[in-house]
Amino acid sequence: MTKKIYNRADELVFHALKKAFAENKIHLCLVESKINRPSSPVYNPWEVLLPILVPVVLGLILILAVGPIFGLFFMVAMIMVSSNLVKKKLEQKLFERTKELLLSDYDNFCKLWDFGGIVLVNAENKKLGCIAPDGDWKEFVIKNYADLMIEKKEETPPPPPQEEKTAEPKTDEAKNETPGSRRRPRR
Repeated sequence: MTKKIYNRADELVFHALKKAFAENKIHLCLVESKINRPSSPVYNPWEVLLPILVPVVLGLILILAVGPIFGLFFMVAMIMVSSNLVKKKLEQKLFERTKELLLSDYDNFCKLWDFGGIVLVNAENKKLGCIAPDGDWKEFVIKNYADLMIEKKEETPPPPPQEEKTAEPKTDEAKNETPGSRRRPRR
């Protein structure tokens, strides 16, 4: 059963948060020890298990097939490679998965915020931030991104000013005037 947004204020704050992410005015930081654990909504056990399991299993096979020194050397080398290269890619996947779930809807955001492990940081002033679950993210968004809460309608530009046409006299006298016959204003 999903919860609905109960009031317009929560909807506007969440909308401003999404706009701030879209305009890169806010950064998301993750505390991986909190967000990447079994009870987390974004946890994937295979991403934690496989980078260590594959080198160990292959190393054990090499120990039995080739020899213990070569197998142990292979295990150590592969664990070093996986802890440096593979870990960075998995961290990026976790970040993208978390950001996608956070911005998908209000209920998912509240669920992840209550779980913890998320830090929202103002991109313009890195000292301003809000840490989940203790911080009040709504207050953070209102203080820093209140201008994004206002829904601005796209205005069509006003039509260019039209030149005022003066009514020309229809008499033939105006056509027959000579340049010297016109009156000059007094100074």
